[in-house]
Amino acid sequence: MADFMIHKSNNYKVIIASKLSDIFIHELSPFAKFFGASFEIDKQYIYGHITKEKQPLSYITNELFSLSVELCKKKKTLEEELEYKDWIFANKIASNFNLNETDVAIYRPLELNYDKLRVAFDKGCFRGQEIIARMKYLGVDRRKFINIISQEKIAESKNLKILGEILNYKGYCVANAIIKKDSIKEYSIENPETLIF
Repeated sequence: MADFMIHKSNNYKVIIASKLSDIFIHELSPFAKFFGASFEIDKQYIYGHITKEKQPLSYITNELFSLSVELCKKKKTLEEELEYKDWIFANKIASNFNLNETDVAIYRPLELNYDKLRVAFDKGCFRGQEIIARMKYLGVDRRKFINIISQEKIAESKNLKILGEILNYKGYCVANAIIKKDSIKEYSIENPETLIF
């Protein structure tokens, strides 16, 4: 329904796209009352950091870089700034698919790589747990979430479904996709998580 990050300080802050916040609150409000929890919209400055080393609050780290976020009540001046598209590109390459309002209720977690990045299978019950756990432990997953980096235009096929938008970045087309596992051998792959055309 929505993707977000949880930031814990004195209380819990949910970092979420403003267009998804109403959906998030609507989905969780029936459960929040059982725990005496409530939601309050609090707008702060969010700074995303892309670093070579893992940071204390990193939420994704791979062999190339680490992604982390910082919340601030006041705007601050940074020594070095990247554009927002650099941030989106880094998340896409790190296999972190960011939902937007057109993606709500379309995908299952395993289609978006969330079963690896965002779902904890040892944390008790959650909505949709039965289906997600059944796919992990009992199901046969015939598809795989991948990244695509191409100098050519990327097109869908019967074996390849593009997820979200295709980014044009520094002469490359970059996309997240689902590919049928049987067709992976058709491509030349050095890293099984990324197809480079």
